Amino acid sequence: MNLSRLLSLIAFPILAAIASQCGGETGAIDQDRMQYFKSTYDESRAEFRSLCKGLKGAVGSSLAVASTKESDLTIDTCSVGARVPQKLIIITSGLHGIEGFTGSAVQRFWMKELLSSVDHERTGYLFIHAINPFGFRLERRVTENNVDLNRNFDVTPALFSSHNDGYVKINELLNPDGKVSIGSMGNRLFPVRAVYNIIKHSMRALRQAALQGQYEFPKGIYFGGSKFEQQKSLIEPLLVKESAPYSYVMVVDLHTGYGERGKLNFFPNAIKDATIRKNIETVYAGYQVDYGDTADFYTTTGDFSEYVGKLLTTKKYIPMVFEYGTLDSQTTSGSIKSIHNMIVENQGYWNGYESEGDLNEVKHRFREHFYPSSQVWRTKVIAISAEVFPLVVDRFSKLQ
Repeated sequence: MNLSRLLSLIAFPILAAIASQCGGETGAIDQDRMQYFKSTYDESRAEFRSLCKGLKGAVGSSLAVASTKESDLTIDTCSVGARVPQKLIIITSGLHGIEGFTGSAVQRFWMKELLSSVDHERTGYLFIHAINPFGFRLERRVTENNVDLNRNFDVTPALFSSHNDGYVKINELLNPDGKVSIGSMGNRLFPVRAVYNIIKHSMRALRQAALQGQYEFPKGIYFGGSKFEQQKSLIEPLLVKESAPYSYVMVVDLHTGYGERGKLNFFPNAIKDATIRKNIETVYAGYQVDYGDTADFYTTTGDFSEYVGKLLTTKKYIPMVFEYGTLDSQTTSGSIKSIHNMIVENQGYWNGYESEGDLNEVKHRFREHFYPSSQVWRTKVIAISAEVFPLVVDRFSKLQ
């Protein structure tokens, strides 16, 4: 069988699957919980600050993030200490700016509805809101410098010498030149080009190459930077100070995008330490935990949750990424749609759009990718959070 025939057999069913993903979504809607999902960064921040002020014993703070393009950008925090400090849970949102909409909603749900019912005797809580406020406000994943913050954190700058050979090989696919035209032949046939690369490199190799992080193409997707972004110097003293009284620390880093739509995925980076893995298995027993080095997943460089463990070396540490799936990107068709959304949004930011219609379409797809408007999806986010959080907190509080 020749290559063109093979491509057609694989690509056209994928094109059909991608088209079908645009259909409706059915399920229960909890109107009371829709209050947590705000329309802007500023609304989300205002509500976070207000809730923190209303929490007994809570201490809030704001860390100013400098910008040449936007004013009044802050990382906001809310700390609720334990009476007898033993264990600290750090809950973060907005590391990938636009993902902060859902992350903020989940944080505020936790603060308003769950915090009063979980352990406070020995377990403290630190909420860090909107680590990337620039991306949050402008509805991008990256910072003003086009840096993916989840590829930018480490304890030494050796990170920026990392080389991603696989990314170089597919750079042309990931970062095309020219203005964006959604209806162009290149964009219409993107799934075919993607399938060709899957056949050539394998899905696992392609996913690893694209998503690992890269430090050579400043205008490319998944750029980890050439130096640490300001967030590191802002957050690091806070992490050290707040964790000081505690012996155990767990990070819950909130994200959206990867995985089955409406499902909460537990997605830490590769974990080699046997004690950490054992504690993860205890706290998350009964849930599927997909480590970055297992089949069909990927490892990243400059990972924030991994960095916290490197920073707090005297603590017993548990890292965890909570990822609320949106586009079924665990499937081939969903994965292709996801990476294409990333590509055209980045291409349009740097090169512009052929028309206002192209701009609006790309922005709409990108927002739906990371912040679905579906009230069914949003109801599922809160429902699964309400199920998981109390159980995880209880198990973490009982670790010896």
